[in-house]
Amino acid sequence: MFIQTEATADPARLKFLPGCEVLAEGTLDLRDKAEAAISPLAERLFAIAGVSGVSFARDSIIVAKANGDWQHLKPAILGTIMEHLMSGAPVLRQSLAAGRQPRATLPPDGKADAVEPVREALRRVIDPELGWNIVDLGLVYEIAVAEGGVVHIIMTTTTPGCPATNYLKQGAGDAAGDVPGIEFVDVKLTYEPRWVPEMMSPEAKAHFGIRDGER
Repeated sequence: MFIQTEATADPARLKFLPGCEVLAEGTLDLRDKAEAAISPLAERLFAIAGVSGVSFARDSIIVAKANGDWQHLKPAILGTIMEHLMSGAPVLRQSLAAGRQPRATLPPDGKADAVEPVREALRRVIDPELGWNIVDLGLVYEIAVAEGGVVHIIMTTTTPGCPATNYLKQGAGDAAGDVPGIEFVDVKLTYEPRWVPEMMSPEAKAHFGIRDGER
């Protein structure tokens, strides 16, 4: 794959032309890492130090930089775009790219009401070691829905270094992203406080035969 670059009117923005379709239609501007959750490619680009924005169009990708020299940023950006597109991975997450109907817009006063559907969606994410959902296990600490359908999730795992950490984090993001009205999902891991069995729901405790006060 040969990717061309073009300067733009803004010296802080550079256009990349991969010679293939990027978006089927329209354009998409992603201004930060939270918004980039909609796109695996954008997430990888935002992971490059100095990248501050990513825009997709039918056949181009525009990357904005907050700092740094294009001479040093370009190789990393070119490599990331080439590796992603040649792998066959989607530019957008499948929940958006699969041609589903447009998602509903959350009502301006409906943020609190939007939390419960997200919570229910997260119950589809099963901890592979315990065989129970992450909500009733007590692994989800906080769910917040902001304007524009942006949801922030703070969660944990049963132990630091849990081998299922990436699986659970990705699963939580995908499940929340499938909720109508949710456009971007930001999942953060924390181990403060550390998870203990007492955090389980009564149903989960009953399933595992745990009484309050026992570990």
